[in-house]
Amino acid sequence: MPKRLLPLVPHQFVVEQVTTCVDRITVVCRSRSPTARCPTCRTASRRMHSHYRRCFGDLPWQGRPVTICLLVRRLRCANQHCGQRIFAERTEAAIGAHARRTVRLGDIQRSVGLALGGEAGARLVERLGMPVSAATLLRLVRAGHAAVQPTPRHLGVDDWAWRRGKRYGTVLIDLEGNHVVDLLPDRDGDTLSAWLKAHPGVEIIARDRAGAYARGAREGAPEARQVADRWHILRNCSDTLLNVVEKQYRLVREIGRSLAYAESGEITPLDERIGTPGMTKAALKRQQDSRQRRKAMFDRIADFRAKGWNVSSIARETGLDRKTIRQWLVAKQPGLWEKPSRHRADAFDAYVRQRWNEGCRNATQLFREVSEMGYHGDAHGFRHWVRIRLRDGVAASSGACRKVRLDWKPPSPCQALRLLVSSIDTMPPLDRQFVASLRSACPEVATAADLAQRFHALLGGRDIDALDPWLAEAATGSLAPFARGLLRDIDAVRAALTLPWSTGPVEGKINKLKLIKRSMYGRAGLDLLRARIMA
Repeated sequence: MPKRLLPLVPHQFVVEQVTTCVDRITVVCRSRSPTARCPTCRTASRRMHSHYRRCFGDLPWQGRPVTICLLVRRLRCANQHCGQRIFAERTEAAIGAHARRTVRLGDIQRSVGLALGGEAGARLVERLGMPVSAATLLRLVRAGHAAVQPTPRHLGVDDWAWRRGKRYGTVLIDLEGNHVVDLLPDRDGDTLSAWLKAHPGVEIIARDRAGAYARGAREGAPEARQVADRWHILRNCSDTLLNVVEKQYRLVREIGRSLAYAESGEITPLDERIGTPGMTKAALKRQQDSRQRRKAMFDRIADFRAKGWNVSSIARETGLDRKTIRQWLVAKQPGLWEKPSRHRADAFDAYVRQRWNEGCRNATQLFREVSEMGYHGDAHGFRHWVRIRLRDGVAASSGACRKVRLDWKPPSPCQALRLLVSSIDTMPPLDRQFVASLRSACPEVATAADLAQRFHALLGGRDIDALDPWLAEAATGSLAPFARGLLRDIDAVRAALTLPWSTGPVEGKINKLKLIKRSMYGRAGLDLLRARIMA
């Protein structure tokens, strides 16, 4: 046999014969030790009874799979008082009992399965000369024993979605070592409490504002200090302020539209105008019918809402999206789906009107002139535009029956929320004017926005001395629900202002967990997902 093959064989074996084929190398070996120990009494024996051949896979050689055929001896136990009379010699260091591959080959295949999963891992190991099925790779991953990790002193807790909106789990992170400690099958407080009781020694628990996690941490590790995540606190504050703004949605919309119409020169409100220049009677009829259908659908939705139906039930009954239903209910009218239209000749509107007033009424001559100025449309479309805008007496600048592309669009409630909590010095003039108009028209929104801005500065500056005065002031205003929530979790909120811990590292591990889950097409069980993320 080639001498370069000798170092590749496990040192516990002595090579007897090597057979080389095109697609495989077979190595016949025997045990190097002259004796073997009885598995029951551990007495060494060399009394031969019989032997048999056992074949298993080993590491490949130059891309070709290697099969080791081991001549296994059956021996008689030398201890006359032992109940095991005959036993087979074992080499657990090289190959486990009943295994079909060496320990080192199984370790490599399991590492590939942990990194790539079943199907992708099976394709890779086949190219590397270690062919195995995808199911076997996953079985090796599940059978592997993860390293026992010590209980972390600083624990991060957050939920992750098996299926968004349907089923959730919990991920536990060691904030100091930045690695996953464990995965829990749900986000129930009792499950977290049981885990903490089984792993004593946790000193810090960083979590979100969920009440289940707060209760589980309090029951499972009462001596640990809980830290509320600062991002979640800010999110709760913004959500409360958004509810205040949405209650004044009609006022927000009217202020935004009045500014938009004043900026664009519009006179007629958008929802009272129907039709665009050049629209045929059939198209106008379709637009009117569409608005009537939406109005009938809105009346149906309003009727369901008056009967006490929730948004999800209305969505199932009508087939509309839940966001659309919420927007219609808040606005108390159906939305408009027609988009503003703009002709490419509008860019030359001033020049064409000037030439028209000078006496040039030839649309073809005007088309030649604007083409030299950069107009890229066709002559037929330009003549149609001239007829609609000029010959039929519809002034191009009046905007009486056309829609104009607005440079500044009225903000939605979410956009209004962002403007209210932003610095006014960095806003464009129209945004600044909108915020000033909204604050003067609705003192409730202005007061809530001021409180939210102060809380953002308080939390960003870690000013714990200003927390109690802020809570006292917010307890009677529009942000009272948010203030009451902080008081129920006041110890964790104070810890968030004084300690550096947060659930930021947990969010990063959740992204990795999602990537692994999606690579397995969401069909893996918790044990396989836990093995891959903890590896």
